[in-house]
Amino acid sequence: MNIKVTLLIILVSINSIKSQNNMAIKDKYWQVGIGLGEIPMKNSFKPSFTIGYHFNANLYAGIIYQFKDKISRNNSSFNVASSELEGLVRSSENVGNRFMFQLRITPLKYLPYISTGFVFNGQDKELMHFGTMNRIINNENYSGDISIEQERLKGWGFALGLGYQYDFKNRFSLNFEWTPAWFQGYPKVKYKFSGTSNLSNEAKENIKQKMDEGFSSTITNYYKVFHFGLAYRFP
Repeated sequence: MNIKVTLLIILVSINSIKSQNNMAIKDKYWQVGIGLGEIPMKNSFKPSFTIGYHFNANLYAGIIYQFKDKISRNNSSFNVASSELEGLVRSSENVGNRFMFQLRITPLKYLPYISTGFVFNGQDKELMHFGTMNRIINNENYSGDISIEQERLKGWGFALGLGYQYDFKNRFSLNFEWTPAWFQGYPKVKYKFSGTSNLSNEAKENIKQKMDEGFSSTITNYYKVFHFGLAYRFP
């Protein structure tokens, strides 16, 4: 799905919010929605679909599904920065699908809700290519190019987070949430090296150690669902 198409759908839907008459709705109702799983910058957005049911003003059950996506990371890549290698040519990531079976608990009206349930994250794979140049890695001299494939293994876990939903009177809603699997720990990561530099095992381990430290230094690498989007409520 093209990001322009996704954003156009959201903008048209938001515009309809302003033009429609108010429509009353009771506490028990369904809602379906579309959204993004990443802030839409530099071709990264992860389109998503949601559906769920509000049992009352305090309890909601539903699912979030985020589609696979390919993202150009380049200089914005956290993994590239962690490797401490110079001469980046390109970096792109194949992002796996995301799924969450979710319960929302809203203690009081107009307050943020507690988001909990089970999340599944598919396999993510980032390919980084560094151009031909002279480098010193682990006190060893190398000349040539280097390619690194970092693979985050798929996994799931119990998740707990926060979100907020604003309901317009004409049944449209805007919502935002972040729900990580805190108790699962960091996903396991695998690496593959290639290129004309022909790195030694010691050099590979040196790079892997730096990248592992960087990977485990931010909670954004937990299994999780991040979502913001637009929904429509109906009886």
